[in-house]
Amino acid sequence: MARRLLLNHRNNLHVYKQLRETLLGLVRCLTAAIDAKDPHTCGHSERVARIAQRLGNQMGLPEPSLSDLYLAGLLHDIGKIGVRDTVLLKPGPLTEEEFRHVQRHAIIGDQIISSVPQLERLRPGIRGHHERYDGRGYPDGLAGLDIPLMARILAVADSCDAMMSDRPYRPGMPPDRIDRIMAEGAGKQWDPSIIDHFRACARELYPICQRGLGESVAAAIDLALDSDPFTSSIPANLSRG
Repeated sequence: MARRLLLNHRNNLHVYKQLRETLLGLVRCLTAAIDAKDPHTCGHSERVARIAQRLGNQMGLPEPSLSDLYLAGLLHDIGKIGVRDTVLLKPGPLTEEEFRHVQRHAIIGDQIISSVPQLERLRPGIRGHHERYDGRGYPDGLAGLDIPLMARILAVADSCDAMMSDRPYRPGMPPDRIDRIMAEGAGKQWDPSIIDHFRACARELYPICQRGLGESVAAAIDLALDSDPFTSSIPANLSRG
């Protein structure tokens, strides 16, 4: 009996290790694909992941939620794989049709991640990171606390990195200007309570720069395999439903 239990344990451990390595490889490949799609935003996903995780820590979220935030940050733009290069890399303003095409990346990303059961709970963040607190975002026009908490945090992290990074059409914005934009957008584009947390740790967020994928991804995968869903242990005033 004891020998049988030991064999079962070894078999389960082997399966776990195989699954872990598969997920690690998948996340690394998907993140590399995002960066390869648009060289102007190379490293953006890694920075958004780190900013979102630091924001979650500032908010006092539990460790499994921080790991989910990190993974969702890495994969939040995966749907851009389905955006035409002529539109994604266009140097000038987008037409209305082109903008609608770009907006579909949130839905495409949700569909891609839905095929990986171990990452399925990242879907609300990936689908909803362009929703606005005032309900004028996309793809579903959600507003306020109806927007999943993960998506509300990613929206702030995504905007922060976009503003502080150089783009072909403008240099990165200075911290003081980002501070003003965030304050003005609280309650409109972003959750005001998350902006309060952002401002409390902004001087730690601005210096975040691109780093290689490594142990941070591995640790997040470990928690993704055996932790509770993102909404567990989150205070009721932060998350709804």
